Amino acid sequence: MGKKMLLGILVFVIMLIPLNAVAKMGSGKVKAKSSDIDIEMFGALKTYPHFMDNIDFNDHHTKYDRILDESGFMKNHSIRNEIRLGWQAKADNWDFLIILESDFTLSKANTDRGANNTDPLDSGMTGEDFGVEKLNFGYNFGPFKVNTGWNTKFLDLQSGGILYGDDHPYIGFTGNFNDWNWEALYLIIQDEIDNKGGVFDGDDLDWRVYTLRLAHEWSGMTLAPIYAFSDNEDHDAKVHYIGLEGYGKIGIMTPRFEFIYADGDQDVSGGGDNDIQAWGAYASVDFEVDKSFIPYIGGYYLSGDDDPGDDDMEAFNGITNISRYTPTFGMENAFVYRYVPALGSHLYSNNFNTLGSSPGYGGISNSSKGDAPGMYMLGAGAKGSLGEKLSYKTQIMYFAFAEEDGLEDLGYGNGDVDDEVGYEFDLRLTYKFNNHFSLGNVLSVFVPGDGIEDILGDEFDETAIMDTVEMVWGF
Repeated sequence: MGKKMLLGILVFVIMLIPLNAVAKMGSGKVKAKSSDIDIEMFGALKTYPHFMDNIDFNDHHTKYDRILDESGFMKNHSIRNEIRLGWQAKADNWDFLIILESDFTLSKANTDRGANNTDPLDSGMTGEDFGVEKLNFGYNFGPFKVNTGWNTKFLDLQSGGILYGDDHPYIGFTGNFNDWNWEALYLIIQDEIDNKGGVFDGDDLDWRVYTLRLAHEWSGMTLAPIYAFSDNEDHDAKVHYIGLEGYGKIGIMTPRFEFIYADGDQDVSGGGDNDIQAWGAYASVDFEVDKSFIPYIGGYYLSGDDDPGDDDMEAFNGITNISRYTPTFGMENAFVYRYVPALGSHLYSNNFNTLGSSPGYGGISNSSKGDAPGMYMLGAGAKGSLGEKLSYKTQIMYFAFAEEDGLEDLGYGNGDVDDEVGYEFDLRLTYKFNNHFSLGNVLSVFVPGDGIEDILGDEFDETAIMDTVEMVWGF
């Protein structure tokens, strides 16, 4: 199976490069040039050995004792492996990007034996999940450009990432108007057919999103008004998001902020509806004292639901949450940015929106709860480069529930839940040997607060520790 896949990739590469192309090596990319198109080939490998202890905040095995990343569930010691191979082409008025990827936990079955369809962890390089991870084909008409595919798109990645960032399929349009950049997207989050006893419904499980993002720069600051309409048929919710993102450089400071308001309604089975009114905000500022020392401070607020029994749905659910890759507090191998069952967090996110009981109106895999407790986060850190090769980033974040009363009403903690979720400390060191290889390490520690102990039990009070070695190759 692996040999067939590699042969297919080789044939694909040959098909992409014209017979009269001249191959060149430079800038870490393989280039092929013909009379009307330039093609670049690139690739990367990330190998992340993870060493984990008490990831459920308990020194015994419990049902919460695991975490989820793109490679699947992990516990104790696992080695996540992400391999990418891509091509990018540009011509006079059109372009394309194709990235093949497989993300899996290293094992003999995943790398050589051939996948077993009954085991979701038995995949990887055997061909089960090595496919087109990112794709974009575009054509420039002059006044605007049309794009289609499933490359990463975002609405607020430059600030807190609370609304949307992901690689769902799309048809999009971009352009410029009087110094304003704009992008409009039609996102296909879900498109499934519901089989109701042999009667097929093509809308019942769908989830489509329509967005418009404008951006204009004033004196080094970019301001971006944002609008999104989420037609979430799967959860019978229609929601309008209106917001503003800002970021830029003012002297030694790099401020970032966003505010998003959600307004809509959700149909309730049996009649009636829930009134959705929620909001989220983020702000931070970096101070570039010099390249070796850039301290930063900031925080998040996501509204929570204080009364699950009424028809007001006040928990903020983004379409997805992409805080893991945001510029200030984002860190790929930090603890909170995974699906951590003991925390109620989900992949890429830093909130606790899987806590609650009522289906919400967003979140990765449509997983957020409409009566989630919301979140406060206050954090501070520093980053910098110590010479040309060594860099660091370290931070501490304090998390608390915005509304714990709703959790108490739902029976969490036998009706008594403290608002303190806990503290996370992260330290990342990276040594760049050359332009094609770096070696790093991330130590991430989460100290649970009284709120976690109240929800899970008195024995869930151990510090979670995760240490990750980062080996990254690229060409």
